[in-house]
Amino acid sequence: MALRPKFTVPKLEKASFKGWTFVLVAGTVLAVIALVTQGTGTTNETGCVMAVQGAAPLDVYRSASTQFEPVDQLAPGTLVDARPGMIENGFRALLGENRWVVNERLAATQGSAC
Repeated sequence: MALRPKFTVPKLEKASFKGWTFVLVAGTVLAVIALVTQGTGTTNETGCVMAVQGAAPLDVYRSASTQFEPVDQLAPGTLVDARPGMIENGFRALLGENRWVVNERLAATQGSAC
């Protein structure tokens, strides 16, 4: 006795990738991917993912100093990729060029090697 599949996958043809049906399906798939990955923006490239602590935004500087104006701000709870062991003057280097934040406002996430 042969088992029949419970559902069938439609045959993909060139016409399948046109119109609003495709837009809705693609949008749904992308939304599910964003929800599963939680839209963190981290790549875990360095193996060190850290969360911004506190209630106020965290300023990002271009050097390990507050001598210059901040170049960016990170919202509380934001996850960021940090460079393991790269701490100078109480500032930690983040992934990217010239991105430094106050180290005491960061906490390593579970499983990170920082």
